This record gives sequence, C-alpha cells and structure tokens, in this order.
Amino acid sequence: MVAARSGDDAELGLDVECLAAAPRWTRARRSHSEAERKRRERINAHLDTLRGLVPSASRVRMDKAALLGEVVRYVRKLRSEAAGSAAVVPGEGDEVVVEEEEVEAARRVKASVCCADRPGLMSELGDAERSVSARAVRAEIATVGGRTRSVLELDVARTAAAGGGSNGASQLPALQAALRAVIMSQEELLAVESYKQRRFSADFA
Repeated sequence: MVAARSGDDAELGLDVECLAAAPRWTRARRSHSEAERKRRERINAHLDTLRGLVPSASRVRMDKAALLGEVVRYVRKLRSEAAGSAAVVPGEGDEVVVEEEEVEAARRVKASVCCADRPGLMSELGDAERSVSARAVRAEIATVGGRTRSVLELDVARTAAAGGGSNGASQLPALQAALRAVIMSQEELLAVESYKQRRFSADFA
C-alpha cells in the first residue's frame, strides 16, 4: 500500500509540474504567433509599396510571385535606361570626341561635345556641322549645373566624294577641329591665331 501511494504521489507530482509549465508554453506559442503576424504585416506592407512603385503592377492585381517578377523586370528596365543616359551626363572638363560608326549599313559619325552651357551654343554647333557638310540625324542633350553635353549622330555620307575618301573618314579631323573651336574660349582662340601667325611668319622668314 505504501508503494502504491508513492506511485500516486509521483504521478500527481508530474501532473502538477505539467500544469505549472502549461502557462509558459501557452505564452511562448502566443509570442511566436504574434511575431509571425507582425512579420506577415511587414511583408504585405512592403508588397503594397512595390505595387505603387511599379506602373504595370498598380493596374492589375497580382499574387506575390507575379508581383516580384514584375518588380525584377521593371528594375532591369530602369537600370538599362540609366546606363544609356549616363553617357550623356556632362562632366567637369571640356572635351570633343568624334568617332565613326556604322548604323543600319550607313556610315555615320558620332560626335560628343561637353562644355559650359551658354546662349547660342547649339546654333554654333550647327554651324560647325554644316562647315563640313554634315547633317545631324539624332541628338541627345543634357544640361546639369551650367554644364552641357551634346551627343550628335551625323550623316556624312554625302560628303564622301568631296572629302576624297570612300566613307567620309577624311571629314573627321575637320569636324573635330570645327567643334573644338566652338567650345574654346576667346582667349584660347586668340592664342591659336597668334601661334598660327608666328608660324606662318617663321616659314617665310
């Protein structure tokens, strides 16, 4: 009988321990559920923000997987556009870059001019193009903080015969010199003219 009572007491002790631990387990489960609920709320809030940022996603209701796929596509599109426009952003230094390229089986010249912005600049660039019989077929212009860059695609096919070359390549040095003269300051132009006069005088001295 004593052993039986001892066994009953042991089982009773285990029951008491389980009853005492139950509130702790309940609080742990409740805390975990609350944390999970808040996590889902944050995710949904961020997804709603993405829906507002991506134009196509704001017009059509999408599930999470479709929305994330559309976000990836949109970010890639923005990255591609940014990479294309970065080449047009003006830098701090003045520069003229002229290079020949082939576009749709036609010989074209790409000219990039970076300098300080000023009234009449585009007109002067146009005069420089026409001085070598070039014709602009496309232009990208960006102006930031008083600096400007013009990226011009020029058709020089008509000038090939006049330039004596088969593809107009002989026009490149003349075009670069004409564009360079546009961005040179008055002091620089006077210095160049003075140098030319001194060299001319020395040749005939």
